[in-house]
Amino acid sequence: MEPIYIFTLAGAFAMGAALHARQVGHDVLTQNKQTLNTPDDKENSSQISVPGIYLAAGNLAVIALIATIIYGGQNLAWWIPVSFLVVSFPAIYYIFLSRMLKPKLGSLVYTAFALIGLVPMAQGWMV
Repeated sequence: MEPIYIFTLAGAFAMGAALHARQVGHDVLTQNKQTLNTPDDKENSSQISVPGIYLAAGNLAVIALIATIIYGGQNLAWWIPVSFLVVSFPAIYYIFLSRMLKPKLGSLVYTAFALIGLVPMAQGWMV
């Protein structure tokens, strides 16, 4: 498989997973703020934390994104990974990936796809 295809798919899914995990954290923060602003149950309010699986998925997605950028830097011209990181990956996320799945499910599914995309990258590094 061509390096540009591996780079594009793995990078887009990695960025999508990382941004979905960020959205999950933002939703929990918003929910905590709303809970603290209700006047009737100030003494019974408890903080809701982000489930660890979404934090782990976000961290794995960022590691996969970094590995993808390194792979792109080694196999493609330097400007391709930079332009994809700044323009193409966010565009793919906002146009397609954010609309396909909700943030919680999307962070898990897209992380799995990004990790699957690391397999041909690792095979390319070993050869």
